[in-house]
Amino acid sequence: MQEKSADKHPLSDLAYDWITLMQNKAQALIAYDQYIKDAEAAGSAECAAFFRKVHDSDKAQLEEAKKHLVMVLEGKMGKGQ
Repeated sequence: MQEKSADKHPLSDLAYDWITLMQNKAQALIAYDQYIKDAEAAGSAECAAFFRKVHDSDKAQLEEAKKHLVMVLEGKMGKGQ
């Protein structure tokens, strides 16, 4: 049987969720850059345009997520630890 630690985790579940979402969005942006190059190499302007659209949407969401994370870390959003 393990004893419960008196130390709280340094990140709330909500902060961890925002960080994880941001990591996933950042990795997706890198992948989209490759998808755009692949579409351009295949001569598909339509596919490249769609990948750019998805890229731009995720980039905007990443920017918004950063603002939410800051507010969570500052205790201005969500319940405190």
